[in-house]
This record gives sequence, C-alpha cells and structure tokens, in this order.
Amino acid sequence: MNSYFEVIRTSIIYFPALAAASVVPYAYFQYKKIGYVQFNRSLVLYIFAFYAMTAFLLTVLPLPVISEGFCDYRIGKVDPRFFPFRFVKQTFREVQGNISLFSIVKSNAFMVTAFNVLLLIPLGFFLRYLFQIKNAGLATLIGFLASLFFEITQLTALYGLYPCRYRHFEVDDLITNTFGCFIGFVISRYSNVLPNVSKKPLLDRSEVTLTQRFLAIFVDSLLVILFTAYIIEGISENVWLLSLMKVSLIFFYFIFVSKMTNGQTFGKKLLGIRIIRMDGLKLTYKVLIARYGVFLILPFLVGEVSKFLIDTRFDNRLYLFLYLLFLAIWFVGTVMVTFIRKDHRGWLDRFAHTTQILANRSDVN
Repeated sequence: MNSYFEVIRTSIIYFPALAAASVVPYAYFQYKKIGYVQFNRSLVLYIFAFYAMTAFLLTVLPLPVISEGFCDYRIGKVDPRFFPFRFVKQTFREVQGNISLFSIVKSNAFMVTAFNVLLLIPLGFFLRYLFQIKNAGLATLIGFLASLFFEITQLTALYGLYPCRYRHFEVDDLITNTFGCFIGFVISRYSNVLPNVSKKPLLDRSEVTLTQRFLAIFVDSLLVILFTAYIIEGISENVWLLSLMKVSLIFFYFIFVSKMTNGQTFGKKLLGIRIIRMDGLKLTYKVLIARYGVFLILPFLVGEVSKFLIDTRFDNRLYLFLYLLFLAIWFVGTVMVTFIRKDHRGWLDRFAHTTQILANRSDVN
C-alpha cells in the first residue's frame, strides 16, 4: 500500500511540468478554435491528465535497480500468466477453506483484483463525462486497449529499457481493468450533477475579448519578468544601472517591437490581436509612448524610487502608503475600467487614443 502512495507522490511532484506541456497547449488551441477557454473543461482535462499519469506509473513503479544477476533472479518468477480468472483460485487458496466475506475481502488476491478494477474506473467515467462517448461498447474497448497498453509495457520490460521483465503479464489484469472501465462508464450516467464540460459553440470573433487582452499582457509580462530575472539581474549590482536596463527592456519590447510589427508584441501575436489608432493612421512612437510609457514605465519608475526611499529612510510608512495608493489608482485605471466599460478601453487606450482589434481586421467599428 505504501508503494501506491509513493507513486501518487511522484505524480504530484512531476505532474505540473507535464501538465504544462499537454494541458496548456490544449487550452491555447481550444481558445484559438472557439474564441475562449472553457475553464470547467480545462480543469477536468487537467484532472484527467493527472489520473492518466498516475495510472501509468502505478503499472511500472517502483523501478528496480539493474544489478548483477538481475535476470537470473527473475527466471521463472515473472512468466506471463495467460490462464483467465486465476485470481479466483488464488483467493480460495489464501482463505484455506474459511470461506466468509471478511476472509475473502481480507485476502491479498482479492485486494489486488479490487485495485485492478478500481484502476480504470476513472477512465470509464472520463470517457463519457469529458470526451462525450455515449457508446458503452466503444468505452469498454478503449478500456481494454488501455489495459493492453499497460500489460504490453510490462511484458516488454518497459519496451526494452530493462534486460528482462520485472512484472507479470496477466490476462486477469486485462479482464478486471476492462470491467472497471465499464463500471466507470455506467457511473458516469449520473454525472449530470457535475459542471457541464461539453463543447460549446463558437464565440463571435468580431471583437477582441477580455480573455484575449489579459492573456496577451500575461504572456508579455511573463517574458519580460523572466528575461529580467535570469539575464538583467545578473549583469550588475548597481541599482540605478539595473533600473535603467529594465526601463530600456520595457521600452524595447512594448514600444519598439510594437512599432516594427504594426502594433503586435509576442503576446498579442500569439492571441491574434493588435493595437491601432482610433483615427486609423499609422502607429507612431509618440502614440506608443503615450500608451505604454505612462502606464508601464511610469509605474515601474515609481516603484523603483519608492523602493529606494523605503530602504534608505527611517520612517518608510508614508512612502509605502503613497506607493500602494498609486498602485491602487493604476489598477483601477488599467484593469477595472477595462472590465467596466462596454468597449473594454481602459485609461491606457483612452489616453493614447488607441484600441485593440483582431489581427485579421483593418477597420474600426
């Protein structure tokens, strides 16, 4: 039982990175396809990915150490077991004539069988709930193929990674796993009490959504923060030089790049949007500085100055209060107003007389 918990712990440790490599791209392509990210569906997919990883690791872990005599020790001990329902015979052998519900449930053979049934119950549930498979036969077949994949992985010693098998290939596992998947599919009939994760219709793509706006600024901010943390911070220990380099980075990324790409940073390119002037004229450095300079560079400079004053002055409460007040005003103007206004143009766009449109559009309604 401890080995099972160890596998789950391993999944928890390594899952976030694997999820980022699988679920995040899915969410992005879902967004590109239908115009928004279905939070409920993405969350359930995230849970499914964690389950799939854990189920696979339960069939291969713990990995044994390859030592001298590794295969000699396992000769005759991990041969394939093709005889079906062997677990019934093992269970009766363990209870030794003491046939009672308690003794059967307590036996090791029953526990292993129960675990094999439980292993793919979630798969059957997800097939109907998440992937909208309505056919019980198809769901059962998928469960059988998943179990067969696990057994072939064991039969081939992790596809040749080990010199010989270290786990059994068992027909009983195929039977019990498949039965578990069928049970999960039946249980999923009652999933109507859970949040709806069915695919929704396409969103009207005539306007830039709030999701697009904030995902774009999130991607751009993340790139700038990572570059600052891993590149700029290690160049010098001079506070003012570092501040100058950070301002230069912000200017280059948000202003110079936007000018060269007709209103698109990497984040906006990724989300398929761009900045244009309300009067339809070409973007200029003056407009971009008005848009980004006042609302990105200015808050950064205020933050750097406030940090310096707080670090060097004895009574820093006033500086901290003023800085927090400034941030509150900035947040209202750049975030809250964007939410409240029907056209989603915050102070940033209104000050610079700009707006955001889909990259494949050239007009302004």
